[in-house]
Amino acid sequence: MRRGHVSSFDCRSRPSGSYTFDSAPYVSLSHMTPRLLTTLFIAVGLVATAVFAASALAEVDPTSQSSGSTEVLGARITASPSTASTTRPATTKSTTTTRPLESSPGPLAAPTPTAPVALPRSTPALDRIPTTDKVIFLGIDDGLIREPALIALLQETRVPLTLFLNQAQARDGADFFRTMQTLGATIQGHTNDHPRLPALGYSAQQHEICSDVTALTTVFGYGPTLFRPPYGEWNETTRQVAAGCGMKALILWRGATNDGRLDLVGGPAFHPGDILLLHFRADLIQNLKLVFAKAEAEGYRIGRLEDYLGTGPPHPMFTPAD
Repeated sequence: MRRGHVSSFDCRSRPSGSYTFDSAPYVSLSHMTPRLLTTLFIAVGLVATAVFAASALAEVDPTSQSSGSTEVLGARITASPSTASTTRPATTKSTTTTRPLESSPGPLAAPTPTAPVALPRSTPALDRIPTTDKVIFLGIDDGLIREPALIALLQETRVPLTLFLNQAQARDGADFFRTMQTLGATIQGHTNDHPRLPALGYSAQQHEICSDVTALTTVFGYGPTLFRPPYGEWNETTRQVAAGCGMKALILWRGATNDGRLDLVGGPAFHPGDILLLHFRADLIQNLKLVFAKAEAEGYRIGRLEDYLGTGPPHPMFTPAD
């Protein structure tokens, strides 16, 4: 290497595997002009500043590659030595909820009364509700035949119904009756085995009424408060037993349906507060449609027994919002 020159590295391989250095012209600082030296020092300073800034940004920028983060299709993906998590940009959640069944009262459903009616005595036997409202009440008995088409009808009408169920039918059709509950029905007592109660003594009536109450409470989650005696037959023992089992009233009727025919006490027209008797039979849908059409024609609506009597339990479909 000659004095006054610096060598540049030449990567041309020699047969022996060694590398050679070719000389390049040497530039002496003493030959540089003051202007050239100033330009050189400025350039070196700018390069040093750029290197320092890049290093500093790499330490503090959360989106730089040195921090393990990047943006992919609007999602920030942050990697750590052990895990990787994805944080999506904030979005507005929909407030719409999917409800399988309509939960508002139908047009034939009567408004909830502002206050229950005054009952004449403790655990009375009622065939009508003492009210002047143009309202009737529907009680459906037993629970033996359960038509799926009934659910579709109730989804459309959404009226309050009171179901007086025997124990075995209530257990066998529990899912069916729970669906009816969501559509406006309330479940009440009707004995275990549907006997003629006046023919039974106190203990036998107590077994029939109270054990049915226990079974219905277990299946549906609340205790019945109303009782309909089978065939509408009862005596003072029945009333006393029902009261002891938690019943607030015996529910009878002033009209009954059969095979698309409606028979009413006191003439062909409804009267305020009439309670009707229907059954879970093959003609139930036909009978309900008859009652609905007659009520609409006469300007009546379907009321909820439990709200008019103040006996409960409440039903969310018919409970006024606060």
